[in-house]
Amino acid sequence: METQAITASKILLPASDEWRCDSKILNDIQTTHSIYAKSIPETDALMKIVENTLNVSSKLYEPNGQEKSALGALGPIIHKISCEVSSNCSETQDSLEQRTLNLLMSLEKLNWDAKIAITLAGFATNYAEFCLIDEVYTKNTTAIGLLQLKRLGQKNIGNNGDTVKELITKMTCIAKNILTLKIIQDNHPSTISIDIADFQSASYWIIYAILICSLEISGQEVQRVLVDSIIKKIDGISSHFSSKLKECQKHEQEQKIIKEQYEIYVRIFGRRHDDNVAILEPLLNCKEDEELIYSKDPMKNIKLKDLANGSVIIVLSSFNIDVYREEVSLIETLSNKTSTHGQYHIVWLPIGNCKEETYATLVSNKPWYYLRFESLVRQTVVLKQYARKEWGFDEKPMMMVLDNGEVIHHDALSLIQMWGDLAIPFKRDQETTLWRDHGKSLEFKFLLDYLHDDFTRVEKESDSQYACLFGGRMLQKSREADEKWFADLAEKLMKAANLWNNIKLKMAYLSANKEEVNLETKIKTEVRDKIKKNKQGKEQILKYVDVQYVDVDQVSTVNLFWSRVRNIMLQLSILDENKTLEGNMKTLLDTTRGIVKYSSLQSTAWVLIGKPRTNEMIICGAELFSEFVEQINKEIDGGKSELIKSYGLMKSLRVRLEEKGLGKNNVELVGTHCFKHVVYGDGTKTGGMKCVICNKAMKKVALYQCCE
Repeated sequence: METQAITASKILLPASDEWRCDSKILNDIQTTHSIYAKSIPETDALMKIVENTLNVSSKLYEPNGQEKSALGALGPIIHKISCEVSSNCSETQDSLEQRTLNLLMSLEKLNWDAKIAITLAGFATNYAEFCLIDEVYTKNTTAIGLLQLKRLGQKNIGNNGDTVKELITKMTCIAKNILTLKIIQDNHPSTISIDIADFQSASYWIIYAILICSLEISGQEVQRVLVDSIIKKIDGISSHFSSKLKECQKHEQEQKIIKEQYEIYVRIFGRRHDDNVAILEPLLNCKEDEELIYSKDPMKNIKLKDLANGSVIIVLSSFNIDVYREEVSLIETLSNKTSTHGQYHIVWLPIGNCKEETYATLVSNKPWYYLRFESLVRQTVVLKQYARKEWGFDEKPMMMVLDNGEVIHHDALSLIQMWGDLAIPFKRDQETTLWRDHGKSLEFKFLLDYLHDDFTRVEKESDSQYACLFGGRMLQKSREADEKWFADLAEKLMKAANLWNNIKLKMAYLSANKEEVNLETKIKTEVRDKIKKNKQGKEQILKYVDVQYVDVDQVSTVNLFWSRVRNIMLQLSILDENKTLEGNMKTLLDTTRGIVKYSSLQSTAWVLIGKPRTNEMIICGAELFSEFVEQINKEIDGGKSELIKSYGLMKSLRVRLEEKGLGKNNVELVGTHCFKHVVYGDGTKTGGMKCVICNKAMKKVALYQCCE
């Protein structure tokens, strides 16, 4: 038998990343892998035995009873692969590439880490046998004969024995790293991902290297350039997976720290402490003698320990806090009010990453305390996770209130948005207390507080003042928004209101989205032109009514209006679980449900009208409202002005609502389905959400949804 010379069809001296297989080889590898491939739970135990065997270690790994039983089931496949590795070293016309693919095909139902472990185990049995014979052949006549038969007509392994040992050490190390990576990824799915093609390429070249080692120990001749090439590939694989393992271990350690920090937050926010410092130290990640800066007056700088007692407000936000102008305005207003009375210290705690220059700009002239840039919290990622999960933090500012070592409110900003000055001083269970003490006396002006003083200021108690809000869109045939439609509606309302003496009618358009903000400018111009036209000239139609279009800030104050509307609807919906709401609170709930309903419907306009100093409110579609006002004007022109005048404007409108069968809810259903809308808050923590129209429990999909 002639000695077989093994050569490579393509011999390259690869760079560190050239161990990755090209697309053709990857396609061939993928054909050897079953979609039903599975892992071997005992791979770790198997690898410990393989490592000891290949390294000719004196250590003995003794599997436990369960591992022994499981490893016993692997015996047949290890023996099969051992035989196949040996048979692939005999004379054959197949290239090493094809022999490698043949071995992979035998392992098609195992995952990539298991393929490597089983192939190494099969090779280890052959290598261990070789080592034993090589060690005792001079002393044992049977071993001498066996060695002669195995090497009959073949060369001695000679100096290539060191090369085999080098490859074995590196392959074993790679296999252990891959196995460790697999365990980390199974336990932490969010850890650093590794391309499946890297596992495929690594499996291919490790099995390829195992075949070269088997050829070497069986006396086959392998060109040195091929051996050098595979060593470089194995070095590249080893370097890559060692680096990935370090990344994953670092990530695993970070996740462990995050978990520990998260548990710290759970503990500190879940119970009462002796003082505020016990909460502030881990929250701000600073010591009690660290100084907090007051940007408006450096003389007011204080140390953390100075906040130990009394009330402290922590403002949580992202670094782009100035984007949320209305929230920042409320916080600044609160700061100016409370600092005068010395009730609260407000500390800003930004969450996220920011440059020092940007931070300096953000904190300048803000009326609250803040940390020096170098002292910003390191665990902001964990705090953000906790705040999102527990408090519903969504980048917008939140105000957490501490009082003598206890968190009494996680989001006091929503209280201010809802109740204004009534929210101060902050107390535990503040929402329930405020609704109990003030809910029954709330009037229409409660919805109008943030819009403009003109809506809520009444010069004389005898004045009959009305606030009328428009919203939504009416589309032309071209599908463009029609601002003249609103002006025509305003003109009809002005003419109807002119019947009663001393009526003060304040009107404004409220946008619910960016498209409507641009529309408001055009509507404002059209309505003002109508007012001017009807007050001037020979006719002077508006003789008895004082009409004003009120300028409101469509970015800040209108956003506060919508926040208040949604908060009222959410809170009253919870209180209405047992249908116990009556009077003003029931009217407020019905009205806010109606506003949210119309604002959620596309291409639908709405009107809200009422007396600010009463709980008289009507909310309905603008088209229906226009129909009611037209009817009133026709009846006035038809000689029924005295009857209409005796009713009053609100009653005249309500009579027509009731004629439509809409009753006191003031909301007509559109079609046969209820609508969808986004509700801020977690329904799972509030007893679930109910439809604002039919009051049925909604199922939680992407949004809260009632009807299919």
